[in-house]
Amino acid sequence: MRYIGFYIIIILATVFIVFILFPNLSFYRHHVSYKQFNIFADNEINNAIYNILDEVDEKLRCSEIYNNKLTFKIFISSDFKPYSIFSPSLKDAFAGTYPIINNIFISKTDIENNLVHRNANEDNERSLSSVITHEITHILIEKEIGIKANKRLETWKKEGYCEYISGEGRLNLKATIKKVYEGSNSFSPAFSYLKYRLLITYLLDVKGHTFHSLAETEFNIHQVEDELINYCKNYY
Repeated sequence: MRYIGFYIIIILATVFIVFILFPNLSFYRHHVSYKQFNIFADNEINNAIYNILDEVDEKLRCSEIYNNKLTFKIFISSDFKPYSIFSPSLKDAFAGTYPIINNIFISKTDIENNLVHRNANEDNERSLSSVITHEITHILIEKEIGIKANKRLETWKKEGYCEYISGEGRLNLKATIKKVYEGSNSFSPAFSYLKYRLLITYLLDVKGHTFHSLAETEFNIHQVEDELINYCKNYY
């Protein structure tokens, strides 16, 4: 009898692993394959997805670690519930990616209008194209430097680089510095990501770092922030 509980746990764990590995067998039964992307959805997939994926493709090709041999599995939800089932620890986020298997799950999505909503009261809307690009860039980083190095890489570098590649529009350093460091919401997750993008933009576009030198160099983040602020005071 004492082994019954153990076997139940093994069975449940196996079911969960299969559930995560093959979400298209349960909720996400609508499928579109285009370029490097395999899109699975719990609803009919609007034709606007092709223009969105063209935009994602264009952004990804701007990254020096772009890899055209990879394919990506992206699971799009029409509501918060399916997403929260597959990404319980990130249920309030726009998206989540499982490492190694690289299944990307995206929160409540409006494909026709290129929008993703997260389950929160503020900073709760982003373009679908930027969210997909951000999550795929996480995969590109892991493939480029390996699982162990990726786990050791500082959050501000990882998230900042993903935001740099996925970012919508050109970043105005001076205006963004004011927004990040003087904004009343400067401690919200959205502002943190904006700050990370700001720092990466400075290191890549102004200081001339590559992705690899960025990843391999030990920075004092506060010193980089001071340099960035002084740079904008002197040159803007």
